[in-house]
Amino acid sequence: MNIDDFKNIIEPVINRNNCLLWGIEILRGKKKNTLRVFIDSNNNNVDINDCESISRDLNYEPQIDLNLGEDYILEVSTPGIDRKFFDIKQLKDYVGQDLDIKTKSIYEGRRKFIGKLIESDDSKLTIVKSDNSEEIIFKFSDIDLCRLKPDYNNLLKEYSYGE
Repeated sequence: MNIDDFKNIIEPVINRNNCLLWGIEILRGKKKNTLRVFIDSNNNNVDINDCESISRDLNYEPQIDLNLGEDYILEVSTPGIDRKFFDIKQLKDYVGQDLDIKTKSIYEGRRKFIGKLIESDDSKLTIVKSDNSEEIIFKFSDIDLCRLKPDYNNLLKEYSYGE
């Protein structure tokens, strides 16, 4: 069973709980497999109760047990502030934000890049390096990991401004 098969089982459960599927990870462990499900909402208003409800509902999906075995770990959470991007379509709302990118193979002598997202379409994304020295275009299929790189200092200032 591949990720798309799991998605077909998991997404309706999440939608019934008024949330959106952000992504799925399957980690094959030595003793137990782990199924990580990341959920979000249109208004970014997901809380622990949503995670708990979806986790409880997913425990009653027999197709998951059949494919991962009865002894697996289920983790349901939000993508978090440093969210991982599972699909290029998820990037459209993050233009202007910093990304941390790791490519599948060496590109320009390295695999890790940090830069501001300036454009994305159906297959590629463009970042400008942190020092504004150059733009780099990546095919999303060539990226191993693409994560939001939040500016924690600005976030702390925003939330402590009223204090």
